[in-house]
Amino acid sequence: MIDNKDRTVKKVNGMFNYYTDDKKRAMIMFDYVTGNLNKEQKMNLILENGEYATSEEIEIRKKKFARYINNSNLWRGVISFDNDYLTQNIDIGVLEQKLVKKVIPAFLNKCGFIDKNKMAYQIALHTDTDNLHFHFSFIEKKPNTKLFDDRISYRRKGKLSQRELDFMKNEIVHVIEKEKVFTPLLTKTNEDIEDLKKHFNPKEKNYVLWNKEDLLMESNILELGKLIYDERDNKDSKIKFNSITNDEIKNLTKSIKDNLFKKQLVNEYKAIHNSLDKINQYFNDVKKSNNIKRMSENKLVKTKLDYVDNYVLNAIVNHANYKYRRKISFEDLIREKAMNQYKRNKSRTRFKILQEFLTDGDSAFKSKLEMIRAMSSVSEELEEAKNEFGKLFKNNTNDFEQ
Repeated sequence: MIDNKDRTVKKVNGMFNYYTDDKKRAMIMFDYVTGNLNKEQKMNLILENGEYATSEEIEIRKKKFARYINNSNLWRGVISFDNDYLTQNIDIGVLEQKLVKKVIPAFLNKCGFIDKNKMAYQIALHTDTDNLHFHFSFIEKKPNTKLFDDRISYRRKGKLSQRELDFMKNEIVHVIEKEKVFTPLLTKTNEDIEDLKKHFNPKEKNYVLWNKEDLLMESNILELGKLIYDERDNKDSKIKFNSITNDEIKNLTKSIKDNLFKKQLVNEYKAIHNSLDKINQYFNDVKKSNNIKRMSENKLVKTKLDYVDNYVLNAIVNHANYKYRRKISFEDLIREKAMNQYKRNKSRTRFKILQEFLTDGDSAFKSKLEMIRAMSSVSEELEEAKNEFGKLFKNNTNDFEQ
């Protein structure tokens, strides 16, 4: 499969001529992929940037490779596919771009080449046999291999290992399976996240933070609002949870979030986790099959979870800030009294608590009396303030008369 002895200009020219042969390229270029490329302008050779080479670019490339080969090995290979498997799972044009921009750079890195910009490579898709197949080749433009003594040199070992070849094979399978398996999983995850977000939209009927049946949550939200009010010195601007430094505020907010996910939004949060678990398993399978210690794409799961958490935490702190700042109503006073009783005895229902305080009886009388006293106290303060203001006005008038 790999030829490490192609060191002559004749061999280089022969390789490029074979890759771009009209008989091999006509079907793929015009009938199979695009159908709109000008035969005189484009050649059946895809370069590092994903573009089809022109005939002029091919001639320039021949000269460059003839120069590179004086110092470097030229590697060539073939990637063959089962036609049905390929066409049923991925678009050929998409596969071409994935091979050039993702698979081959990762493969070159696996082979020990340091900088992909110091490599020259190309692919060509042929359909002149029973199976669709890509021809590919690559060469070092400059010394690009790190030796054991940390020196940078050309790679002198011509033969690629089976491990390196298996890596390329698995990367190609990953690309194809990603289109088939991963993309639908990601779509489902995004849909689940959008469904969860609707519960934190005040304009929606199922706005979860306005659940007056959950007295404990409502009490915690009011407590959180007071903490935020004191911390921000009565500022009314939008809050970003990640900007908060007060640990008490952060911990209470996270507690409210956890309570929501454990009680009211169990199914919604579970759906997101199930989708992300499948994505995580998918990447772990790819990582295991390719013997990769670390895989950057696996960060996607953490990124999605962080996004959900931050969205919910932001919604909670801003709602708490709004709820605490709004005018206290008589209904709020009733709920506050009920909440205090609920904390003392959680076995009673909300209905029983309110019934006890709002019906005939000693408790109801005490509750109403406390509210009347509270309202009277507010009235007395207002009356006192009014009198003080009146005195100020009177003094000003006397000064004017004098």
